[in-house]
Amino acid sequence: MRRGWEVEYKNGTVVTEEQLHWSKVIKRDIQRLTLKYGGREWNLSGKLAYLQKKRGSVDPNIPGSFRIESRSIGYYDTNCKVWYTVDENTGQMNMTVEEI
Repeated sequence: MRRGWEVEYKNGTVVTEEQLHWSKVIKRDIQRLTLKYGGREWNLSGKLAYLQKKRGSVDPNIPGSFRIESRSIGYYDTNCKVWYTVDENTGQMNMTVEEI
């Protein structure tokens, strides 16, 4: 099952992490931001500004050893960022609030 984020725009167009780097995603007119993992999905909608991030690691002594450890989607709220993060190894989802 595919893992990663998916953006649906108000016009119905869908863009996935596999198709486009987040920096190239048009951030206006987003209807829904979804995080998919192992047949489950978490959806955010009705927000003004959305975010995504990944945490990974690499062993500098082993070529090609990069691996994603967690994936997050979120949004800005008044004076904070609200994050929904799934652990790549366990599939556990956590929500955190980061003050800005």
